[in-house]
Amino acid sequence: PWSHARIGTEARYVAMASDDPWARRRSVRLDEIPNRVLAIDRRTGTTALDLWPEQGRPTVEFTQDIDDWLAAIATGRRVGLTPQATAAQYRRDGITYRPLRGAEPVSVHLIWRARTTHPAIRNAIALATGLYREDRPVRRSRD
Repeated sequence: PWSHARIGTEARYVAMASDDPWARRRSVRLDEIPNRVLAIDRRTGTTALDLWPEQGRPTVEFTQDIDDWLAAIATGRRVGLTPQATAAQYRRDGITYRPLRGAEPVSVHLIWRARTTHPAIRNAIALATGLYREDRPVRRSRD
C-alpha cells in the first residue's frame, strides 16, 4: 500500500547513438519514432505504446534495466524515449539526447508508504512541488 502525490512534469527526450543522423538535429518529432526500433526498459521505463495509434506503433525491443537500455541504444540500431531527468542523470559516451516534440510530458510523483504518518510528509510534498514549478534553466547538451 502506497500513497503518492503528483509534483510536476518533465519533458520527454529521445536517446540515440551519438553518430545517429538524428543527433545532429535540435529535436525529433513523436511521429518519426515508428520508423525506428524503440528500446523500452520493462522495469523503470516511462514509455508506453499508447503514445501512438495502434496501427502506427514502432517495433519494440524490451530491455531489463537502464544499463541494458543504454547499451541497446549505443549500438545505433535502437532509440529510446525518456524524461528529461534521465538525460541529465545518465550521461554516457556514445549517447545523445534530443527533445521530443509532439508528446505529452511525463508526470512525476512522490511516493511513500501509505501507513507513514511522519509530520514532514506534507512539507516534503510542498518542497518537491515547488522545485518543479520553479523556472529552471534547461541544460543544453554539448553533443
